Amino acid sequence: MKITPLDVRKQEFKTTFKGYDRNEVNVFLEMIAKEMEDLIKENTIYMEQLRDLDSKIEDYRRMEKTLQNTLTSAQKTTDELRRNAEKESELILRNARIQADHVLEEARSQVNKIQTQVASLKSQRDSFIAQFKGLVEAQLGVLNKNWEELEIEELPDEKEKPGETERKQAKRETREPLKGFGDLFR
Repeated sequence: MKITPLDVRKQEFKTTFKGYDRNEVNVFLEMIAKEMEDLIKENTIYMEQLRDLDSKIEDYRRMEKTLQNTLTSAQKTTDELRRNAEKESELILRNARIQADHVLEEARSQVNKIQTQVASLKSQRDSFIAQFKGLVEAQLGVLNKNWEELEIEELPDEKEKPGETERKQAKRETREPLKGFGDLFR
């Protein structure tokens, strides 16, 4: 059973022959009641402070839990971002390798095509040179055959010295047959 300051104030004691001084007992009871009131007020204040502190502690615990959840979520997000970045970089590298292989294959194909074209052009050049040589040799043969039959008459030069015409005639008779394309211009 709890005793309140009011209980202390209203408490009555039986009187006996040799009992305590009533006035002193009442003063003492009043002091105890007053002290109890002060203690109760102080206790109430402490209880309110305790409730406030408990509330703050609860708030701090909620904040701590929220922070832990946030940190955990941030860590998960970071890990997921890292995994996604690694996957994306692998995909980019794979695509780059595929594209590089494709470019190399195209380049090789073009090189082969160009080499084939160069070989074809060389073959065409060699064929053209052989045909041209044959044509030039045939023409040289015709020219050599007809050279001697051909009489080129030169008009005497007005300033020509006497005996020059005979010298030109002798040069024509001693002329060698044409052997190459360059002999046509001698």
